[in-house]
Amino acid sequence: MSETSTRIAQVRAWLKRHDLDGVAFASRANFAWLSSGGDNHIVSQSELGVGTLVVTKRQAVVVANTIEIGRLTAEEPLSEFTAKSFPWTQPTSAALTKLLPKGRYVGDDGSLGLPGLPGDFVDTLRAPLGDQEVRRYKALGRDCSLVLETVCRSIAVGDSEQQAEADLARHLLARGIQPFVLLAAFDERIRTYRHPTPTPKKLRKHGMLVVCGQRHGLIASLTRFIHFGAVPADLRKRHAAVCRVEAAYWEATVPGATWAQAFAAGHKQYKTEGFAKEWELHHQGGPTGYAGRDLMATPSVTRKVVERQAVAWNPSITGTKTEDTFIIDGDDRIVVTACSDQWPTIEVATPNGATLVRPDILVR
Repeated sequence: MSETSTRIAQVRAWLKRHDLDGVAFASRANFAWLSSGGDNHIVSQSELGVGTLVVTKRQAVVVANTIEIGRLTAEEPLSEFTAKSFPWTQPTSAALTKLLPKGRYVGDDGSLGLPGLPGDFVDTLRAPLGDQEVRRYKALGRDCSLVLETVCRSIAVGDSEQQAEADLARHLLARGIQPFVLLAAFDERIRTYRHPTPTPKKLRKHGMLVVCGQRHGLIASLTRFIHFGAVPADLRKRHAAVCRVEAAYWEATVPGATWAQAFAAGHKQYKTEGFAKEWELHHQGGPTGYAGRDLMATPSVTRKVVERQAVAWNPSITGTKTEDTFIIDGDDRIVVTACSDQWPTIEVATPNGATLVRPDILVR
């Protein structure tokens, strides 16, 4: 069976467990997952696309208006879906009412007029990555890391945050990667804002660049820092500390643990490092894959870590942060956004005494 055929069969088994007759996927994330990397977006800032995939007990259909159906079926991996179109003057919800037989349906977009997906959809179907998805993720992560390192090495004192953003976007788009999130902060803005959207501010010494790149529906997230001239001792101390916090998160993120348990490990390490309150200033990350984060890990999340799930923790201590995307592989992990051999690294110990190699600050 093909990758998509396997997923359709998985969806049908899931429908049977929930006593449903069908499901409609309109979000970019679920469209990409079910079609094995297909893309239904037009508006880059929207999480919804222009085509809807419908799976019932007997049918697998792609539904789109007459403007979009031809392009989707010709250029996206939809050979296993029967095409159904409707006039562009009608909403998708009206088209589904006409196309679908009577029954119990759910959907991932409220505008479809259907109840929402049962809560186990992500953890049981979308989160565990197959071999082909892992290969796509590795390629995406390598490209995102290369782009970020290229821009970090080419940026100059006097360049603006917006110029850095433009350079990141240009390199990403040239590789078929959609800029899902691009952040840039220079000098005092790093210490002031955890989510620094780029401004005209010009670089003097210290820079932080963040990339969340999306291709084939998958999202890779990573953060890197540069510094012109010697790095101050306090900043080096903070960066090493935040890397040890991240190491605690990574070590605790194992299949079967709850996200609250994994969060608790990092929370404890913040205290150990002497920065007990810093976690309150920014979310710490969590599971990713076809969404920027499937959930934000907090002290109360009881959902469990899933084998072969993608994860991106992003702990921060004022002035610094660390972030990469990895895939859980039993007791090990596949770091898809690992830095190159030319990027400086720092070795840190986990709470249980293992050693992790993490990206350091690039001195220019």
